[in-house]
Amino acid sequence: MQAPQMNGLLAELQADPALRAKVGALRGNLEAAIRLAEEKGYRLTRQEAEAMVESVDELSDDDLEQAAGGAWNDPPPPEEPG
Repeated sequence: MQAPQMNGLLAELQADPALRAKVGALRGNLEAAIRLAEEKGYRLTRQEAEAMVESVDELSDDDLEQAAGGAWNDPPPPEEPG
């Protein structure tokens, strides 16, 4: 899967706790993970599906946000006077 597509999938996982739980429950059932991704409009290889299922429990919301590009949407902090 290309990076923009993976970012889109990660963004969906970040935004939807129920989807994260569903993906986490698919450990050991890669075919179901691939079908779920296809239902969302993403095409995964078996390796990508395995990585997605294994990593969903390991990633915090902050990790998912940064991987999906959310950190770039934040405005820069204000500059300190002086």
